[in-house]
Amino acid sequence: MNPTLLALHPDIQALLPKLDALYKDLHQHPELSMQEVRTAALVAKNLHHCGYQVTEKVGVTGVVGLLENGEGPVIMLRADMDALPMP
Repeated sequence: MNPTLLALHPDIQALLPKLDALYKDLHQHPELSMQEVRTAALVAKNLHHCGYQVTEKVGVTGVVGLLENGEGPVIMLRADMDALPMP
């Protein structure tokens, strides 16, 4: 096993197989821009499972996940989910 992975907290190590499977699944089922229905559903399902408040269909296929943890700074992450058509 990769020595870097051995240094990860056991809780994170336990998540790696599921995250790897999700990563591979998303890349095996690419969807073009504004057509990411399956991808958005998977993202929403996983965010909801992790305790996020989920808003779907933002700008058609967008997903917003909000995880509140009391007062303090807010962190925002943005990611694109669409694939590019490649021959």
